[in-house]
Amino acid sequence: VYDIEVTTNRVDSMSIRGIAREAAVILSQAGEKAQLKELKLNKVNQITENTLPLPKITNNPKLSKRISCVILRDVKRTPTPDWMAERLIQTEMNVHDSVIDITNYITHELGHPCHAFDYDKLMNTGGEIIVTEAEKGESFSTLDGNKFQTVGGEVIFKDGKGEIIDLPSIKGTANTSIDDSTQNVLLLLESIIAPKVRFASMSHAIRTTAAQLMEKNVDPNLITPTLEFGVQLYQELCNAQVASEVYDEFPGQVTPPQ
Repeated sequence: VYDIEVTTNRVDSMSIRGIAREAAVILSQAGEKAQLKELKLNKVNQITENTLPLPKITNNPKLSKRISCVILRDVKRTPTPDWMAERLIQTEMNVHDSVIDITNYITHELGHPCHAFDYDKLMNTGGEIIVTEAEKGESFSTLDGNKFQTVGGEVIFKDGKGEIIDLPSIKGTANTSIDDSTQNVLLLLESIIAPKVRFASMSHAIRTTAAQLMEKNVDPNLITPTLEFGVQLYQELCNAQVASEVYDEFPGQVTPPQ
């Protein structure tokens, strides 16, 4: 196990692939033959039958630079394979089952956080995701059962009834979290602006891998390969079916840095 310290200005290297990219350049400069392997991912292909409706998403482009998601249906709660469990343990992550662990795995592999919602729970709250700022004194419970009161100004996801259903780019909430009854998953990635992620994370002392990445301005272009990699693993490990088109709203589109 290599424990590599990455300076905080190099969020592009805060992942397995990021380290590999950096190493390929450094080794080449040192006269060693090295090349970054191509990331072989499949485009997400929607099934033509048994489709499910996407939730209604209302973004605020001043708060989130990009939102992308897809529905995966008939997801099997399979044990996490040994190769994935071993790598997660080496990165000091807890091991649950494939449906949960895939999200942690691809976050560490590619460097962009993602979140798996219980699709049916989300749709039962009205089927809406509204990106907004919290008022002071609103309540929410994170997926580990801890309860919080908003200080005001945090970026949150609300449903159509005004309930908080996610603390995006930081931690999911209990009311839309994966549990033993989950059959369908909404795999979602968002790009909340970095100062707001930092503010909410520090205000509530919720220091997650997602927050530590997103508060450093992760490239929103990483959302595409991360979503594709996630879908690929859900299909391979959980026998999931793609049940919607890929939703992708990218108001803060930028050219990937070279």
